[in-house]
Amino acid sequence: MNPDYDRLAQAQREELDLTKRQALVREAQELINRDQPYGFMVHPKNLVAYNSAIWDGATMVEQAGIGVRNFWTWTQMKPKGAQKDVVLNSVSPPTNLSPFNIAGAQGSWASELVWDRLMRIGPDGLPRPWAAESVSRPTPLAVDVVLRSGMKWHDGQPVTIDDAVFSLEAPGYGDKSPMYRPFVGNIAKVETTGPMSLRITLKRPDAAFLVSSLSKLNLAPKHIWAPIFEDLKNKPETAESIMEPLPIGSGPFKFVSVKLTDQIVLQANPDHWAKPSVNRWIMRIAPNVEATLGAMKSGEMNFLTDYTGDPELLTKLAKSSPNIKIADSLDIGIRFIGYNERRPPFNDVAFRRALSATMDREMLAADAWGGAAVASNSWISPALSFWAAPGIDKRVPGGTIEAAKAMLKDAGYVLVDGKLHYPAGVKETTGVFQ
Repeated sequence: MNPDYDRLAQAQREELDLTKRQALVREAQELINRDQPYGFMVHPKNLVAYNSAIWDGATMVEQAGIGVRNFWTWTQMKPKGAQKDVVLNSVSPPTNLSPFNIAGAQGSWASELVWDRLMRIGPDGLPRPWAAESVSRPTPLAVDVVLRSGMKWHDGQPVTIDDAVFSLEAPGYGDKSPMYRPFVGNIAKVETTGPMSLRITLKRPDAAFLVSSLSKLNLAPKHIWAPIFEDLKNKPETAESIMEPLPIGSGPFKFVSVKLTDQIVLQANPDHWAKPSVNRWIMRIAPNVEATLGAMKSGEMNFLTDYTGDPELLTKLAKSSPNIKIADSLDIGIRFIGYNERRPPFNDVAFRRALSATMDREMLAADAWGGAAVASNSWISPALSFWAAPGIDKRVPGGTIEAAKAMLKDAGYVLVDGKLHYPAGVKETTGVFQ
């Protein structure tokens, strides 16, 4: 426990000024660097590839922490010729696809194209209005939303302000939407303020609300889902278990066919304000890495989106097939060692700092991750440049075996016959220092 870190964490949750919040988040990273509560190792890279003879690489959109496999690429990429179907792969099948089900990574690639959201995370990693024409925060507890006019559901019915209110309230309907319920837990009430506007009143200030809620919650058609929620009232099932044969959204793509263990086919929505240049978006379930690489080489697939193999094999494929271009991007995630800090010696800051000093993160990135990673020393990836503390990966305490030995010696640890002993007067009994 670190009260200084807790203070910073709480302060950044309530700070609505982005510049001030950035400073708090970066200060918190410096405290983490000092205490080394985790064994940070690397930030991995996302490896994807596409056929540059079919797709214009200049229209691929790099999204911070995700890469070019993202919503913005699917809606903005342009074909070079007659082939307008993007055919991509998934190593595992998604779960049930509905606006109230979080279908995992692969499922989200499809669902975020079918269901609009009031806001979306932009390529720069910050939230921006999407189905909302505008979003403002007049007070720390109030969020005003103006809905974009002229939107339609895929069945032709108009998207109304009542649909938007329903989509914000439905996840809190009893226990019938457990996956999305946490995203609305801080909402005190939602009320319409005009024909196309609403106000959200929060229970407490929440600086991340635009990201953690408005950019996460799907707009769902009330005329379809209100009766479903009503029917579920006295049943054990939840809304996330319900899936229509061809689910209805309002997004830039709509479902044509869904076979969860085989393939999902989406068609560009001609009525959407951001109509894609892509004709169809086809995701094929292909767990075999070698078969997928073969499909890319033959042209059966033209976008490798889900690669779990050796980075060197992908490099070789690109060298043998000049039309295949690799796009590697730093991921938003981290790989780390989690210590049990309830027990010695991991509850000792000096020991954790010394342990961190022994890690050769550059070697881990080069060898264990085959070069598809960079050194890490924070829970925030440098891909999120706005939030990441500049150069934090270079400020690991010590950084050498000799430095680690000196830290342990200064803290009172003793090396005897190749074994490390606790400082004098300290012993482990029932998991606590005495």
